Amino acid sequence: MRTMMSKGARRSQLWIGVALVAAVALGLLLGSSFAPASEAAAQPTVNFSGGTGIVLNVVDPTKTADFEEVMKAFGESLVGSSDPQRNRMGEGLKLYRATEAGPNNFALYYLFADPAVSGGNYAVAQVLADEYLGGPPGNGDEVRAIYEKYSAALTGGGQQTINMDLVLEF
Repeated sequence: MRTMMSKGARRSQLWIGVALVAAVALGLLLGSSFAPASEAAAQPTVNFSGGTGIVLNVVDPTKTADFEEVMKAFGESLVGSSDPQRNRMGEGLKLYRATEAGPNNFALYYLFADPAVSGGNYAVAQVLADEYLGGPPGNGDEVRAIYEKYSAALTGGGQQTINMDLVLEF
């Protein structure tokens, strides 16, 4: 009788071990399949698929000077970049501010990329981080300060990216 209980206990332990191994394997499989998506989501991207791209920025009206300062640094980073693609991106950029206030008196800024550079990442934070961090030591602090101004200036409406293709030219 003692040997029967030992075999039953061993089988029970074996099944528990198999279940644990299966659970770990399933966890690894699921974790690895979701990791690339979450890593990609963490990286800011603003890409355009049309010939012209527009980014609508909804800005706190008390922080327009900060927003314009950040956008100036963004444009200068693109135009002054050693990357030819970024140079082309900077050449086609124009920033407009709507003369009328938006909803809740927010300031509305329109960033036009015309022509939009296919495959170019127009994410302000990413461009500034890439361009500033390659410079002299201490630029990380400068990037953080610029990013804080940028994120504080954008309101709950944030940004909206619009892809456009020319239909008619008059």
